[in-house]
Amino acid sequence: GPLDEQGHYLEMSCGKTAVSTVVAIFRKIYYEERCLVIMPPILLKQWEKWLKSIRPSVSVVKYAGAPAERELLSLDADFVLVGIQIFKKEYQRFVEFFADKAVVTIVDEATMVSNISSENHEKVYDFTLGRPRVMLTGTPMNNPEDAYGLLKFVAPGLYRNKAQFLRIHSAETDYFGKTVSWRKLDLLNDNMAVNSKRVLLADVYEQMPQVIYTPLNYDLDPKHLRLYRKLAEEELLKLPDGDKIDATQASKLMHALGQIVVNWGHFAGNSSLESETITLIKEILAELGEGKLLIFAHYRMTITLLAERLAEYGVVTVNSEVTPKQKDDNLERFMSDPKCRVMVAQVKSAGYGLDGLQYVANTVLYAEPCTSPRDFHQSVARLVRVGQSKPVQVYMAVAAGTLQARSFESLLKKDEVVNQVIRNVGDLREMIFGD
Repeated sequence: GPLDEQGHYLEMSCGKTAVSTVVAIFRKIYYEERCLVIMPPILLKQWEKWLKSIRPSVSVVKYAGAPAERELLSLDADFVLVGIQIFKKEYQRFVEFFADKAVVTIVDEATMVSNISSENHEKVYDFTLGRPRVMLTGTPMNNPEDAYGLLKFVAPGLYRNKAQFLRIHSAETDYFGKTVSWRKLDLLNDNMAVNSKRVLLADVYEQMPQVIYTPLNYDLDPKHLRLYRKLAEEELLKLPDGDKIDATQASKLMHALGQIVVNWGHFAGNSSLESETITLIKEILAELGEGKLLIFAHYRMTITLLAERLAEYGVVTVNSEVTPKQKDDNLERFMSDPKCRVMVAQVKSAGYGLDGLQYVANTVLYAEPCTSPRDFHQSVARLVRVGQSKPVQVYMAVAAGTLQARSFESLLKKDEVVNQVIRNVGDLREMIFGD
């Protein structure tokens, strides 16, 4: 209630939407404050549905739609809901309307403002400066650096600036100036608890489903692996002799090598060639009988290919290429049509805010590695949540001899560091290997 700066780090299914709404209604009653809720657009629909279910009712405006439609909307309501992109685009309208009004701001999926160099952070920080704010996220960070961006909102006096934060916590940097090892994480852990509360699903839900994490190490066809190595060598040879590879070049090479693992036919110029990844997926589907499989992939090219090669399983897709209506239709089909056995999704498109998948599926496969602990745990939580009645099987495909092995190890290392900063249900490496 009365704290002007709050962090609610409640894991998925622990009710952070309801808790923050109680805070907002408390402040409405005692301080006559309105509430602005800023979020990823994917969450607008469920926020609106939730707030309109409250009795006695509160007035709600979902600020969305075409520009002409938004222009006709009034911001005069108890709760105004807006996606982060539109908030930035029409920032001045929000500033002018709320200039002389008491308002508390709720930021859902607050990790979207943890990067202090981003416009997301700048606009939300400036708007809420001197005003009460409530930061919500079930997965607070990918690495300790994210903590600084959140602490600027929740406990702004703890560090004078980013430079001081890095002097205290950065132990070693790489060639690009990026921190590769951290120190005094026990202090950062204590600071993350200031004005904040961390609640895990295991704390409040006795029927927490068992989760089994299984890396699936497999071999590419020898010709496929030769093409992979040839591409890597050709890309490296493009560098001027003696020069170090820079961050942009490294990123381009990583993406090219990341895509070739599943998309062999494209890179070989022969669409009839099929990666062993497809064989692996079909084997899992055979083991599942009539069961459904949720697949996460990173690249659009991969999602397009899997949709084509898995058509016999009634596959649907959810990524940035799919319109909001198509997305809703695809989700409904996956949840209601027995013949639709596969959903292929991009982590950021389907890994956040979706509920209902836990009632129809308990198996998930990462066809391409996810190196972000935050995205990984969020996407696993589509199945590991209240309503799941079966053990959840999480498969991580790792193609031998490729960068996927390094990416998988990177996820485990990042997760290990994050766990020293904020409490999670367990260490991923330990849960996988029992170390």
